[in-house]
Amino acid sequence: MKSFIRSALLPALFISLTSSSAIAGFEEGIAAYQANNIPLAYKEFLAAAEDGHSDSQYNIGLMYEHGIGVDKDDKEALGWYQKSAEQGNALAQFNLGVLYENGRGTAVDFTQANEWYRKASVQGDALAIGNLGMLYLRGQGVKANTIAATALLLLSATMDSSPENHAKQNIAAIRGLSTAMITDAQTLSAEMKSAENLLVPLDQYLLIADIE
Repeated sequence: MKSFIRSALLPALFISLTSSSAIAGFEEGIAAYQANNIPLAYKEFLAAAEDGHSDSQYNIGLMYEHGIGVDKDDKEALGWYQKSAEQGNALAQFNLGVLYENGRGTAVDFTQANEWYRKASVQGDALAIGNLGMLYLRGQGVKANTIAATALLLLSATMDSSPENHAKQNIAAIRGLSTAMITDAQTLSAEMKSAENLLVPLDQYLLIADIE
């Protein structure tokens, strides 16, 4: 059972509070990338990223992480993901969590991984929700809790049934689940799905579990 990282450049412009020149640079970077002019795409994304455009920062991080037009450099990728994630970019938050979880570009830091997966999960990122579940399953950076882990994986699988999401396979690999545990996980998963902030019922459950 493993965590996954997204690898596609952002193809569309999201609402941005950065300058018009940064937005223009982002659009020009997308056009260059789609025309397979990778050096120009990197140049445009970098200029926009340095001007504070979060989606461009994410794309630069992705280019460094996968060696697209530049040498692979996880440390550079982590730095750019961090800048984008701090501005609320859920995709960057997810990828940043993966780098911290796997010690790429930095030392392994499950606490940081947990923090960034939580931030992305609140924004509805199904893969982040699944990876957060895996941290609870393994007890990495958090106290192990199989019911919470299963609930998160169930929610992830419900939200995203694409081949990229291995939540269903990860659930199937969990050992020792009783009927009562499955029922509790299903209940918690439903509560998280209907909540405005899924972390509220999750944290409430974990708090009660710690007391018991």
